[in-house]
Amino acid sequence: MIEEIIIAVLIILLAGIVIYFQQKIKKDGILFKEKIEEAKKISEKKEMELASQKAQEIISQAKNRSIDITREAQRKEMESLKLVSQNENTISQKQSIINDRLESITQKEQKIDEIKANISKIKEDLSEKLEKLSSLSKEDAKNLLLEELDTELVNEKAKKIKEYSDEVRSKSEEISKEILIDTMEKTVSEYIGSATTSILDIPNDDLKGKIIGKEGRNIRAFEKATGVDVIIDDVPGSITISCFDPLRREVAILAMKKLIEDKRIHPGKIEEMVKKAREDISKEIRRFGEKMAYDSGINGLRPELISLLGRMKYRYSYGQNVATHSLEMVKIAANLAESMNANIYLAKKCALFHDIGKVMTAEQEGSHVEIGAEIARKYGLEDEVINAIFSHHDMAEPSCIESAITKIADKISASRPGARNNSSEMYSTRIKKLEDTVREFEGVEEAYAIFAGREIRVIVKPDMIDDAKMKLLSYEIAKKVEKENTYPGTVQITLIRETRSVTKAK
Repeated sequence: MIEEIIIAVLIILLAGIVIYFQQKIKKDGILFKEKIEEAKKISEKKEMELASQKAQEIISQAKNRSIDITREAQRKEMESLKLVSQNENTISQKQSIINDRLESITQKEQKIDEIKANISKIKEDLSEKLEKLSSLSKEDAKNLLLEELDTELVNEKAKKIKEYSDEVRSKSEEISKEILIDTMEKTVSEYIGSATTSILDIPNDDLKGKIIGKEGRNIRAFEKATGVDVIIDDVPGSITISCFDPLRREVAILAMKKLIEDKRIHPGKIEEMVKKAREDISKEIRRFGEKMAYDSGINGLRPELISLLGRMKYRYSYGQNVATHSLEMVKIAANLAESMNANIYLAKKCALFHDIGKVMTAEQEGSHVEIGAEIARKYGLEDEVINAIFSHHDMAEPSCIESAITKIADKISASRPGARNNSSEMYSTRIKKLEDTVREFEGVEEAYAIFAGREIRVIVKPDMIDDAKMKLLSYEIAKKVEKENTYPGTVQITLIRETRSVTKAK
């Protein structure tokens, strides 16, 4: 009703404005006529030319005035229409709100009707039960009520158990996230990636000639004895030793340092220094293994296990150093075990030995999990440690909380950004496969892949392979390498046969 009154008032207002401007135009027309009459009188008194000009000016002013009045009337009309439109929108919005409220009230009334219907149904059920009870004995009625009560209690109990279960699961997820975050915050480990080359500084460039030797005999003897590639280029004050096997490269670096210090470089001295370097590396392996056990807080280990731990220093997996990875896992496992009230010592031991099989994968058949479990059994490690070795790669279900902790710690250490590099591991696998392919031939003493796998140097047994057989053997090796391996470019097969005669003068 209010809206209709507002619209009527606005229409009346608009009509009044129009009538006002019509009267004003009429009045101005009368004035205009009067001025024309006045102009006629003046024109009679003045010259015709001046009267005509005056008349034109008056007509022009009258026209301009008429245009201005018309425009003003149109503007007023547009403002009035705009005001009417705004009022209509406001009315429409209010009507929408009223409709929504009416709909809400209707829904509530429907719910009330449903509740009333449920109450009526409950009353009918109670009436039926009372009718049944009235025909039952006191004892029968009591038993019937108890049965119904028991059913209701079971349903309520199941509902409560589900609620508590959901609540416990939600809280356990929050607690587990807090434990993992706290553990990762406490564990700070420097990333150590694998490398295939090492740059060795030399006192002066004159030594490069001695290292190469006459017609390259010294450098060939060194590469044969160590299985590395020695790169001597124009870079002043340094040489490069390249090999995908870190242990082999470390032996070569140490032997080369000893030769540089001794300054007597020839094949006999090279063999002697390489032998000493291997002995020194063996001592370093034992020392590092003892340090790993000490840093992990694990004691009472057999010497063989200490040596295997030390070899982790020279083993990389997906570009990640195995020793660094294992020690990092020990810290993570200790923090997790402390948070979960597990056996901290056992958790650390499981973490320390979970990848022990990786140090033997180049020497034994099988996966590192199987080899690691065999090592653990051989040297009397606990069943929980063996289970942790199997379960961290899902080859068995965790039998204890310490095994589960080992699996979690392995995921945390391996998945952090920059921890692993798949391309490095694939490269190492390809190089090893090339060497293994060649070693399968009868009469081959040793094989080394150098120049990033573009050349294989094969040391043959001189008593089994003579000069005539070398050409045939190199052809057979090349064909097998082509068949069983994939590689970019070409691979050069170089066979080396050397006969020695050693006699001691007394």
